[in-house]
Amino acid sequence: MNGAVKKNLILFVSGKMIAVLGSSLYGFAIGLYILAETGSSLNFAITLMLSVLPRILLAPVAGALSDRLDRKKIIVISDFACAIWLTIILLLFHFVFPEIWLLYTATAVLSTLNTFYSTAVTSSIYNMIGSDHLQKAMSLNQAAASMATILGPVLGGVLFSFMKLPFFMMINIVAFTISGIASILINYHLFSEKKEGNEPSNFFKDIKTGFVYVKNQPFIFNLILVCIWINFWFAIFPVAMPYLVLTVKGMEPFQLGIIEGSLSVGMLIMAIYLSSRPEIKKKENAIFGGMISLSLVLILLGLPSMPGLTEISNNVVFIYLILMVLLLSSFVMLINMPVMVLLQKSTPDAFRGRVMSIMEMGASAMTPLGYIIFGALLESVPVWILLAICGLSIFLMLCYHLWKRTLINHLRDLDEKTNPVLSAEA
Repeated sequence: MNGAVKKNLILFVSGKMIAVLGSSLYGFAIGLYILAETGSSLNFAITLMLSVLPRILLAPVAGALSDRLDRKKIIVISDFACAIWLTIILLLFHFVFPEIWLLYTATAVLSTLNTFYSTAVTSSIYNMIGSDHLQKAMSLNQAAASMATILGPVLGGVLFSFMKLPFFMMINIVAFTISGIASILINYHLFSEKKEGNEPSNFFKDIKTGFVYVKNQPFIFNLILVCIWINFWFAIFPVAMPYLVLTVKGMEPFQLGIIEGSLSVGMLIMAIYLSSRPEIKKKENAIFGGMISLSLVLILLGLPSMPGLTEISNNVVFIYLILMVLLLSSFVMLINMPVMVLLQKSTPDAFRGRVMSIMEMGASAMTPLGYIIFGALLESVPVWILLAICGLSIFLMLCYHLWKRTLINHLRDLDEKTNPVLSAEA
């Protein structure tokens, strides 16, 4: 790894960890504050929706802008815009009117800015690091995000007891500023190809062209359909886990926190492992093996609530659920990492922003619907049955694709094109 790549990687990972830690602390404090002030879980749910909807609605716009403009400028401007916007909210909230709607507005705007930031960053990784270090870069990126996600609630829980909300706003402002400074120092064009002068195109035509490109790429198109399917059924996890732990098993809230925190721990462990290993050769084995394992673990998560197993000690159930969640998150990483490496390598730079944004939109679009449906069904359907249905639905989808070979053949062909040397050795 040469010096320029190493510098980019250090700045990128450090900036990402600081930014995510600041946002994690702020998000945790916002949730606790709204619950404490209103006592309404609906108000908290509104905050979650406002943080998700801009990503779904604006992803194609962010992707088109990322392919039209200088991505470094988008990243730097987004970081500092977040810092400036949150400073305005801090002053208004602290000195003028500390109203809940102001926090909703802050969340919606920050999520919008972050949509443009994250799309530009994701589509810049290849040009910043090069093809030889993609798995390492994306694994370390996930490791930094997971570490910050783990530390955020822990530090937030300690600080919230004696610090007020403006303090957490200040932390996030500083985090955005540091991330922006790190982005200024990163060479986002280290491996980028020189773009030929093209005639100005219509912005909305660019968005349409992105969708047409994705439709004409069999691997990407089928992959997005698979992601939509998996993410819908996987939405059962964040809804069913609190219900299973607190309502069905009557366990303590801190145990739920540890179990849910295991998701980030598992991702962190797998990310560190993958960052230290050579690029995965047989990507189709990793992706399909991870999906099969993911469906199995979802089914197994419901075992403690099955008739005949309800008498098992909660201490045993606690350890069992931690292990299952660790496995679950590891398999998610095992699926995501080779998929993202393939997408980065196979997508031309001119389309990379649009492809990544459409991928994110497809992966996220069905999740809110899953939350609503499974949240309603949990009131009348046993949790183990719902988890079994979700796990089996993912497994049946995989069986269909393996039978029709609609995805695996495209995946193998793409892997051979992007890694001809590895394919020849295999």
